[in-house]
Amino acid sequence: MTCRYILDENVVIYAQRGLDPYGDPNRNCEVLVNKVIDDEFRTVVVDDILWDKYYDQLNYPGHRHVVRGAFLILRFWQLLQVPGKVKGLGHTAPAFPEENDIPPGSRDDVFIARLAVEEAAKGTILVTADRPLRSDLASCGIQAQYGLNVVSPEEALASL
Repeated sequence: MTCRYILDENVVIYAQRGLDPYGDPNRNCEVLVNKVIDDEFRTVVVDDILWDKYYDQLNYPGHRHVVRGAFLILRFWQLLQVPGKVKGLGHTAPAFPEENDIPPGSRDDVFIARLAVEEAAKGTILVTADRPLRSDLASCGIQAQYGLNVVSPEEALASL
């Protein structure tokens, strides 16, 4: 059975930098991204908005450790070369009625909530290092209503 993952753009940023959200050295996001890419039974789910954000982050010099960042760009290129490894390119996740319930602090992440809601019935896991987003999706009821599986990078890594 294939496991499906939505990797929030912050996971890519921390993977590139080799840091955690507090700026401390931490390779969890890097290890997670590599394991998802390497495992034939794991798929990355995106839409055009998220893929564009990946592209922007991978090419943003301030987010990139020279060696780690270049390696991650190559890994994402490899990801595209494997048929079926990336799902969702060529579309944008649709709006859903309750998205206006997302608190103001996470409004800039509505695009990722849309994708998570669209993918929830498929058992797709949203991996984000954004604690406020995880909290906001739970507190406004969207996580429970749609059955979203929202985890931190550490939780996702522990489940592999």
